[in-house]
Amino acid sequence: MSESPARAAALWVLQEWQRGKPQARRPETLIKRAFQKHNLDPRDRSLAMELAYGVIRHLLTLDHILSFYIKESGQGVTPAIRDVLRLAVYQMGYLDKIPERAAVNEAVEAAKKSGGRGAAGFVNAVLRSYLRNPGKVRYPDPKAAPYSCLSLEYSYPEWLAKRWVGRVGFDEASALMAAGNATPPLTLRVNTLKTDRDTLVRLLGEAGIGCSPTTYAPYGVTLETGSPVTELPGYKEGLFAVQDEAAQLVPLLLSPKAGDRILDACAAPGGKSAHIAALAGGEVKVVAMDIGLDKTRVLTENIRRLGASNVMPFIADAGAPLPFKDHFDSTLLDAPCSALGVIRRRPEIKYARLEKDIKRLAALQARMLRNLALAIRPGGVLVYSVCSTEPEEGELQVEGFLKEDVGFVLEDARAFLPLGAGELVTEGGYMRTWPHLQGTDGFFAARLRKK
Repeated sequence: MSESPARAAALWVLQEWQRGKPQARRPETLIKRAFQKHNLDPRDRSLAMELAYGVIRHLLTLDHILSFYIKESGQGVTPAIRDVLRLAVYQMGYLDKIPERAAVNEAVEAAKKSGGRGAAGFVNAVLRSYLRNPGKVRYPDPKAAPYSCLSLEYSYPEWLAKRWVGRVGFDEASALMAAGNATPPLTLRVNTLKTDRDTLVRLLGEAGIGCSPTTYAPYGVTLETGSPVTELPGYKEGLFAVQDEAAQLVPLLLSPKAGDRILDACAAPGGKSAHIAALAGGEVKVVAMDIGLDKTRVLTENIRRLGASNVMPFIADAGAPLPFKDHFDSTLLDAPCSALGVIRRRPEIKYARLEKDIKRLAALQARMLRNLALAIRPGGVLVYSVCSTEPEEGELQVEGFLKEDVGFVLEDARAFLPLGAGELVTEGGYMRTWPHLQGTDGFFAARLRKK
């Protein structure tokens, strides 16, 4: 039996992801390369993505499971063979539609390619042992070792489990981790510069793509099945941008008006800049700023596709003093952050981040806030957002900014969000979304007005 193209592609992604090369750390980029390298058809593409992302999401759990069967042999395991075993156990333990026999046989074939007959026999023995006695696997007692229990059951680092249990308790931390391991839906934001939501829903339906309006965001559409974005009807014409529902709500807090001068301070890849332009019917001037040519190039391409002609790309670093003073009516700072709110889209984040990164990123965010405060005219608005679950990057960041007496006051986000979105606003007036509660990415946002 030969190895299927989808499993071969997934295995290649896993091996490249763990080589330690900076350019190989984003599974999303590697998967696109794998599609080209293995010349996959649409069905194999979907399976390859499911397998690669699934193993990455559950990496620590899979290794924990395997530890109960590998140690029996006393044999060392190469990184390539460990990936073969992870892939097979993921298929047998997490997927319903793949026969166990197929998963074992293909793993044996893959092992034979990587390490010869000896490796193939070892893989076969480990997987047969797993199938005969799956109840051998044990997890730490949740009462005696809650952080280790969550870490191994949901594949999160212990430091993050400890943080979340301390803030929301064991049960809710479990729910948050489970939501982070779920495959997120593909959500689109309708580009109202070119069409409306009803028209896009009808266009997708005519192409046999099931979809429904988002719950909170007024211009969002959630697809019922995953599809390659560039192959969706309306993509080339710029009828939509890919954007999570929570992210779509952030520009609404700016409440842009015709004639406003607006700065999007960390704008790449350009989705929020184009959204800001669309909210005012194209009658605003948006400076879409980001650092470096690569980010600006991607931003420019997206703006062109979406037809946001009133958005001007600009290269500058929001972390350094800016060449603007009292210039803009409003500014959006969607700041660099730990990205712990988007783990379901970027599962590698939970392994890449360290707790000390939060403090480092919070310092950068504070510096950006101080720089941008000078660029806004008196009476203007600053919207600050992060895709993070952590208070140091959210509530505590804003409270620290306001305590510096920089001349800003907090305004209640509830007044600027659509009806029905009140549950997304905290008692303090901040917007805060959660994957396990609203089914969106984890976002924080605050609206500040300059006195």
